Amino acid sequence: MTGHSHELPSQQKLEHRLKEVERDLARAEKSDPERIHALEAEIKKIQSELQD
Repeated sequence: MTGHSHELPSQQKLEHRLKEVERDLARAEKSDPERIHALEAEIKKIQSELQD
């Protein structure tokens, strides 16, 4: 064991994914309203994973 946590890379990936989904949501609000609910659910899921 090196003592390095594997938390950071996955945390960064989750934060990056969250930004992507938020951008998708902003686009969906203008042009793809049927996707809004699914994207909001994904954002909630990512945020809860980030809090774990």
